[in-house]
Amino acid sequence: MTHKLKLLILYIFTISLVLLNKSALSKNNQLTFFKKNKKETKYIEINQKNDPEITTPEQSKDKKKEIYPWLGTVAEVVSLIEQKSFRDVDFADFIQEALKAAMPHVDAHSAFFSKESYQETMESTSGKFSGIGVSVMSKALEDDTLSIIDVIQNGPADKAGLKAGDKIIQVSGESLRSLSTDEVINKLKGEVGTDAELKVVRDKKPLEFKVKRDIIKDQSSICYNITDQNIYYLSLKIFNEPAAKQVKELLEKANAGKANGLILDLRRNPGGILDSAVDMGSLFLPKGSLVLTTKNNAGIVTTEYKTKTNPVLNSNIPIFILIDNFTASAAEILAGNLQYYSKKLIDPKTKKSSLMVFLVGMHSFGKGSVQEVIPISNGCALKLTTLLYFLPDNISTQAKGIEPDFLVKPKIIPSEEMQWVEDLYGKESSLKYHITPEEVFGKAPDKKAKKVKPEEKEKTWEERQKEAINNDVQVKTSVNLINLFNFAKQCNPKLVETREKTLSFLKQNYLTDELFNINKVE
Repeated sequence: MTHKLKLLILYIFTISLVLLNKSALSKNNQLTFFKKNKKETKYIEINQKNDPEITTPEQSKDKKKEIYPWLGTVAEVVSLIEQKSFRDVDFADFIQEALKAAMPHVDAHSAFFSKESYQETMESTSGKFSGIGVSVMSKALEDDTLSIIDVIQNGPADKAGLKAGDKIIQVSGESLRSLSTDEVINKLKGEVGTDAELKVVRDKKPLEFKVKRDIIKDQSSICYNITDQNIYYLSLKIFNEPAAKQVKELLEKANAGKANGLILDLRRNPGGILDSAVDMGSLFLPKGSLVLTTKNNAGIVTTEYKTKTNPVLNSNIPIFILIDNFTASAAEILAGNLQYYSKKLIDPKTKKSSLMVFLVGMHSFGKGSVQEVIPISNGCALKLTTLLYFLPDNISTQAKGIEPDFLVKPKIIPSEEMQWVEDLYGKESSLKYHITPEEVFGKAPDKKAKKVKPEEKEKTWEERQKEAINNDVQVKTSVNLINLFNFAKQCNPKLVETREKTLSFLKQNYLTDELFNINKVE
């Protein structure tokens, strides 16, 4: 065995011993796994249904006994490859690929970053980066596709014609199998002005796009006023650094406009920065409200996050939050908190609810974990799940998600197909030899007249967005529920003085997609 190889094996063994140590560093490398001062350590009653499994000292010893023999196996593999492999092996690449393949076995969100992928990944949370302007869902290494869940307004992808629901199968000629989500995202990024060549699948058909990369100034939120009802619609795409400031400005406009209600759209929102979710909660909740706690793998509370400012939104405004199965992580924290406090906040004098919040849509994703990106040697990094988060009252969303108050399934009508059906079959005038309106009043039909279909101009993103909101069943349901709430508030305020009464009243008078009882009449 060469001296170089012995040093490599010794290095692997030494690093492994370090990993076995019970101390672990936080993001700022200042907080140890257990704090030495017992007074600083916070304990709470553990709900075994929600909490992670606690590791006892005996279990820790068993784990060490299990790991030591396998370290020897790793050394054997490296030694045999070095001595007998016909092909020369780049051990730096070999070990990095092995770690990349191993990390998903830790949990679904953990990953290994090479030096290059680590540097590129850190750019994505700044709110300004060079890319194509899409939001995507995570993929496993063995998956062949990466699904686009949203397209940024007037971004490169939007201009090129990419749509939510498209599945990317190739980037610049490279298939996506064996690539992590972060690696695919990094390939979509690049220098401003360069092209990202994509192959996607849409409605089972392969399509190709050439997207010119540009600086993405991500407007994470957008707001519209539904003027006939004076209801404000606020869509939040991601929880990044600028998000809370943008939403605050939009809420202030809703206050100034004396809105009858607010629709907060968190659908297809994959989450983002944890602090951003806490800042967002401060816009709606009383100062000092507990937003969430995080616990380590010993079930010990490591951090409590509370709101720091007074709320911005007028508490008299009913809030309906749209969620779906892509609403995850930080988005679930906000939705879950507003739903929780809406149940708990009761004015002691009037006995009325101080905050009226209801969730509409589908069951959310169920990501209740927190990842740390931890720098390690050789410029690499680990993204490791180190904590689970809990909403107030020790509520965990992990693998359970949040249940909506009103189940409303999305109903999408493919407009192009419907237009084709309408033109050919959907009306009397499409039938051959039909009686024309002229003949109804005794006039001869003008056989020479030909119907000239007006040339359709390509719609702007703004026009498409307004059209989508107008055709959105979940948005319309929320508008109707807000109108019904305000009607009851004017006519019989006692029906809606608390959240519990309001929920009962709305469910009795407005049917959604929840099953209702049917009895056969004999």
